[in-house]
Amino acid sequence: MRLKDYYDVIVVGGGPGGCVAAKECAEKGLSVLLLERHREIGIPVRCGEAVGAVGLLEFFDKDHWIVKKYKKKFKIRFIAPNGNCLDLNHESEAAILDRKYFDYELGIMASNSGAQIITSANVVGLLTDDGKVEGAQVEYNNKRFEIKSKIVIGADGIESRVGRWAGIKTTPKFNDMESCAQYTISSINIENDRLDFYFGKNVAPTGYLWVFPKGNNTANIGVGVSGMISKKKKAKEYLDEFIDNNYSEISIFNETCGGVICSETLKNISGNGIMLVGDAAHQTNAVTGGGIINAMKAGRIAAEVASESIKVNDVSSKILSSYDKKWHKKQGKANHKFYFVKNIIENIEDETLNSITEKLNKLPFEKRTLINIFKQVLIKHPKIILELPRLFS
Repeated sequence: MRLKDYYDVIVVGGGPGGCVAAKECAEKGLSVLLLERHREIGIPVRCGEAVGAVGLLEFFDKDHWIVKKYKKKFKIRFIAPNGNCLDLNHESEAAILDRKYFDYELGIMASNSGAQIITSANVVGLLTDDGKVEGAQVEYNNKRFEIKSKIVIGADGIESRVGRWAGIKTTPKFNDMESCAQYTISSINIENDRLDFYFGKNVAPTGYLWVFPKGNNTANIGVGVSGMISKKKKAKEYLDEFIDNNYSEISIFNETCGGVICSETLKNISGNGIMLVGDAAHQTNAVTGGGIINAMKAGRIAAEVASESIKVNDVSSKILSSYDKKWHKKQGKANHKFYFVKNIIENIEDETLNSITEKLNKLPFEKRTLINIFKQVLIKHPKIILELPRLFS
């Protein structure tokens, strides 16, 4: 595979954010190189694989095979610490993806749009001149290349080095790191149209455990707990205990462990010749830990800004900072609110969760809503009301 010495845009990382950024940059007439350090786009999978259908339809036509295959309506069930179930009056149009094939499809779309994609390519540094990013140093096929570009888009995930090399502070607070573990299992008897969420200090302290059906008696079962909790007991231990207590004689097809950043978006997600996308920019939903659609939204905005800045031949931080502003308007303000809610949820006691479940189960089904759950939280913790102005500031 021949690498050129220069591209308008180098994208580092072949996840959803990187692929969308590469695709849309190429569609705008820019020369694009996407570098993925793993041997294949779409691996390893580090994700619960659930996304909202509305977000999915921002990027795929309703007749696209991904939408047709994965989109459906799901019921929602919360399971309290004492084991009582609360079926919510809330049907969610969602998709439980197969990330390997989903990311692969995004890669194909980027390639068909004109982006050049290279796997097993390890970016080991940036090319800089007087604080301005001007390309990347790449190890590929046991050779080192210096490839120049006008803009580098860092979409290299939670372990992102691109941002740090560019002088952007990317290290999250320890309290904002979630430790996660997940199995894809089969021979499990569950409803294929219901998403289950388990809460409580014995199951997932400060987080939650999920059961997401994938059809054919297969499901993703995973758990996320805060970094502080995982120092004492690892997420995988909580997951193994849950599996042992609730399921027997199952088959495990896939196991994944990793970290998820559940924080607000970084203060700065761009600089001179650089923009960060997805987990690299801390653009996940702090409540759910979900980041697929957010990364894709960010990739689209980054491509728009890249095109505009290259047209005027100015890729300075002053010009690229419009990416920060557009992201904040599109999703950043919402992520700020999610972060506030996350800090509330982490401190709700098991007794409160049990009480809320009991009270809402006495209501007619149509009144078992997320709004009524939040009202019950306010009744139990009235001091939260004093914090609400910060939520909307």
